[in-house]
Amino acid sequence: MFNRISKVKSISTKTLSFASNLQIGDCSYIDGSAIALAVQKKSDRFTEPEPNFNDYEIFTRPFYIPRITEPIVSHFSNPNPFIRVGNIDIIGISSSSIVGVGNVGHIRMESRIKHIRQIPEKNEDGTSENTSEET
Repeated sequence: MFNRISKVKSISTKTLSFASNLQIGDCSYIDGSAIALAVQKKSDRFTEPEPNFNDYEIFTRPFYIPRITEPIVSHFSNPNPFIRVGNIDIIGISSSSIVGVGNVGHIRMESRIKHIRQIPEKNEDGTSENTSEET
């Protein structure tokens, strides 16, 4: 496959989550996908039905990969067969992300997140009415 060797002195990470990768060394293909509904409510009561992924267009749209239209000319010279890395300190890797040391043939990562905030709005009479703000 590849003819390089990855050497890492140390890696420290606090969090690795939601279809993410920490890859040391060579890999032919990485495919990651994460979908999430993030619902923020200011109320303790959960009277409304919970949302479903199928209720939102962002989760049903086809995955778009832009096509490269211009010619790409590349030349590689690897006289040293080692990829040397010192110390790596990472706070977090999340939502279909990758930290890689080494060669990767193909990578496809996708993350779709729908944020919904349900904040009660005060009426003129002082009572609360739920409203939703979506991003």
